[in-house]
Amino acid sequence: MRARFGRERWAALTVAGFGFAACASTANSGSTSSAPASQAEPLLKKTLPVLPPKAAMNVEQARRYVLSLVNRDRAEHGLSLLVMDEPASRAGQRHAEDMAHAGYTAHWGTDGSVPEQRYSEAGGSDFVQENAGCLADGKQRSLDGAPRFEASQLERVERAFMDEKPPKDGHRRNILKPGHTGFGVGVAKPSGVDLACLSQEFVDDYGDYGSLPASAHAGAMLHVEGDVKGPVAFGGVGIGRIDLEQSLTAAYLNSTYTYAVPTPTDLYFPKGFVTKKPVELNGKHFRIDVPLTRTGRYEVSVWGKFPGAGEQLEMISLRVVSVK
Repeated sequence: MRARFGRERWAALTVAGFGFAACASTANSGSTSSAPASQAEPLLKKTLPVLPPKAAMNVEQARRYVLSLVNRDRAEHGLSLLVMDEPASRAGQRHAEDMAHAGYTAHWGTDGSVPEQRYSEAGGSDFVQENAGCLADGKQRSLDGAPRFEASQLERVERAFMDEKPPKDGHRRNILKPGHTGFGVGVAKPSGVDLACLSQEFVDDYGDYGSLPASAHAGAMLHVEGDVKGPVAFGGVGIGRIDLEQSLTAAYLNSTYTYAVPTPTDLYFPKGFVTKKPVELNGKHFRIDVPLTRTGRYEVSVWGKFPGAGEQLEMISLRVVSVK
């Protein structure tokens, strides 16, 4: 048997000097997977009232307000509400500050990092998809050390995402992906510019996984282990590789329009599937040792099967291990 995998892609858009970037699914754009019943309550059929605060907000208050805006938009479509995910917020804050400082919008960072890497380095172990909005003028600025954010600044970004029309609606589809369970957000302000730079991080939490090392040496074996949970059945483990990070300029970053999650070069399935090495599977618990053959950033993915999806597998975890 062979499993069918979806691919994830990030797309970027620049409007009037303000940049937007989003994670959108190509093969899985019509995904109907949903959160477990315990996480899907309450399913709301009308808009949640979101009353903008009268006073300007600090960073933590702004994060909570952005979450309320996202949950309002999801509630309008009968989708489950998201909970704050702290690792995702740490990853988002790192990226928002980098964009605000360097004057760009993209999914790579000026240090060459990518969304799943930042999430892994912040302590995350699930699958994250990113929306981002900031400047796109390439001007380096200092960060406002004590930023305050007006509700209108945060609403502007969310409204721009939700007003998108197909087929250029990756941000909107990301916000309204049924399977999201968690949310993190970074918010920053460059000095002298009255806008909010945002990095929204959407999390799909469908498993508990054993820890992976942040780094390893070429030739090492990597132990991948965990338990899928909720409605998901285990599908497989993927290993992909990209080069080690290197510094990137704002000019280059502002020229990027898509970021695709690297396709796994090696896929490992349980017995009964075509696989070079079977994953040990006991109920919902899986384990396998895989080789890290050469230097680079290894993208370690876990794939699951949702009810009603047939043989379609979706990524539910993506972590990065640097091999030097």
